[in-house]
This record gives sequence, C-alpha cells and structure tokens, in this order.
Amino acid sequence: MKNLPVKVSVIIPVYNVEKCLSTCLTSCINQTLYDVEFICVNDGSTDNSLAILEKFAQVDNRIKIVNKPNGGLSSARNAGIREANGEIIMFLDSDDYLALNACERVWIENLEAPTDVVIFGTHIFPEKPRASDWHYWILGVRTHRRWEFTPDVLFNETGAKPFVWRQAYNRKFFTEYGLSFDETVKYGEDMVFQLQALPHGKNFAFISDELYYYRWCREGSLMASVRDDMDEKLRKHLGFVETICKYWKEQDWLEKYGKEYTKWLLEFLVCDIRSPEVQCAQEHLQNLNQLLQEYDLAKYLDKMPERIKLLVNTVKKGTV
Repeated sequence: MKNLPVKVSVIIPVYNVEKCLSTCLTSCINQTLYDVEFICVNDGSTDNSLAILEKFAQVDNRIKIVNKPNGGLSSARNAGIREANGEIIMFLDSDDYLALNACERVWIENLEAPTDVVIFGTHIFPEKPRASDWHYWILGVRTHRRWEFTPDVLFNETGAKPFVWRQAYNRKFFTEYGLSFDETVKYGEDMVFQLQALPHGKNFAFISDELYYYRWCREGSLMASVRDDMDEKLRKHLGFVETICKYWKEQDWLEKYGKEYTKWLLEFLVCDIRSPEVQCAQEHLQNLNQLLQEYDLAKYLDKMPERIKLLVNTVKKGTV
C-alpha cells in the first residue's frame, strides 16, 4: 500500500546514540503539527538505539524505521530522503531535538509564499561548557525573505551554513534538481550539500525563531574527534572544498559567482592554516595553491578586498 503524502518529513539518522535518542524522539511525537512523519534511519547501530526506536514506534505509528548497514551520515540521510513522503523535508540529528512548534512554524512559513528553503534559528546547549562566540554568531538568524539566489545567501547570511539541520527544504526542490548528499564525503557533508543545493534555489525564507536545539558538544562525536586536530581538520576542509569546486565548475557557477566564492574559500582556509596549532602549514598552503590554479580562481584575486589580498599574499609566499 502506497504511503499517503504528509506535510513534513523529518529525517533522523541514528547511530549509537542510546543516551540521547529518547529526548530526540519525544520532541518529535509531541510536535504541535500532527501531519508529520519521522523517518529514523538506523545506520547499523550496535548499542540499544534500535530497541529505543522500536519502543517509540509502538507508541506512535508516525515513526518509520529504516534499517541499513553502517554507511555514514550522508548515506543515512539519502536513505531517509528516498522514503520521505512529505511536502517539506527537514533533518534532525539524533543527539539533538526540536522545539515543539518546529514543524508547524516551518509549514506556516511555506504557506505564506513559495519557498524552496526555510532557514531558522537555533538554541545551543549545554550552556556549560559554553560554545564559542562563532557558534552563537553563525547560528543566529534575522527574519527576512530573499526572492532570488545571490552569493549573499551563502556567504554573507549567517543563516545559510554550515549545518543542514537548521534548514527545511521543499520536496519539489529536491526532485527538480536531483539533490542528495555526497556519500564519498565523510566530513563537512553539510557544507558540501548546501553549496551544491542553495544556488539552485529561488525563494528563501529566513526566520529568527529558535526551532532547533543543538547539542554543540558530545563525547565520541565525529566533530569532537576532529576538532582537536587542526591539521586533520584542514586536510578534510581542503578535501570537501575541492568537491565543491568540481560541482561549481560543472554548473558554470565559478564563472558566475567566482569572485564571491574565492573570497569565501580564502577566508575559510587561510585563517586556519595560519593558526599556531597547525604543524603542517606548508603542506596545506601547497594544496591550496594547487586548488587555486586547477580551478582558475587566481583571476579573481585582484578583485579581493585588501584584507583578503593579505591572505592571498600569505598563500603565494608560502609563509604563515
């Protein structure tokens, strides 16, 4: 029997999160909007996560369980997308949870005007230890709309990146452009997806409501394991930036938005390369130089603001 359409699909990848999962699922089944499905993708969990999912599914039949071998976050999200019946698609990490009106608020925003992507605010927890000022800045959103894509949507709006769970997508938008997560990318998959997806969009709604509760630190998470190793972090950043470069070249976006993209790329990478915690700066600078040459981004360098040119000179000289 074919599943009937619903207003919202919430896709929840699940992998060994038994300590947090009940809180996450409780926030789902208590949503003020009832016409929602919760697609929980059990990505080969080896702890008690599946048992918790089954317990909640017995209580609320809106919880759908997809079992699969472990394939990583992107693989789990793609599996959820294939099962989704909602007009709107949202993402929820299983160690986080939703505000009780999250789905309803997103749905109402979508009714007010045609919207490809709704981007909403975030509540960060725990308060101790405190997240960085960067977290509070990047996760803040001011309420407004944009009726076309410009590079500002990605590079000057704090709301547009780097986390896909603070966004809700129109299902037709996914279908029209064949959007999915790159399963070869194991770190930075959210950034890769957003820089591949958002330039296709036309209508963007930014709302300041804090609809998502983000657990910014958790022992054993991928982010925690990489955060302490700056050199490993930079290698992974350079890897997924190259993935974005390839896609943008295929879409001819480097010609259209190359100046803004190059500015973002340099700010994103060079400041970290200059960090005193980095041990292999010359390696990273060499790889960045190769990236600039391979994708013909050097032609935008003369158009950069002075502070960006200083970063460029650092790269050219191979010094930190």
